[in-house]
Amino acid sequence: MTQKPARKSSARLLLPIVKREPEKTKLPVNLAQDVHADLLAYQRAYQDMNGAEVSLDFIIEHVLVQHLKRDKAFQTWKTTQPKNAG
Repeated sequence: MTQKPARKSSARLLLPIVKREPEKTKLPVNLAQDVHADLLAYQRAYQDMNGAEVSLDFIIEHVLVQHLKRDKAFQTWKTTQPKNAG
């Protein structure tokens, strides 16, 4: 019988625990190899810390959403744009 590694209660990833992934829109993207390696490592860390698997697509989406929310200049700019622009 193998034991799972002990989870540190103080160590938390920013990516929340998910029960079901939302529908996705396909978007081809090229990433630097080191970014891809970090994404794979993050995926493993998520599984180790939360006991659940998530896709790389979900991780990438969440990281982008968090970045966009935290970018105050972008958020300010976005509020000045017409609603139907895009």
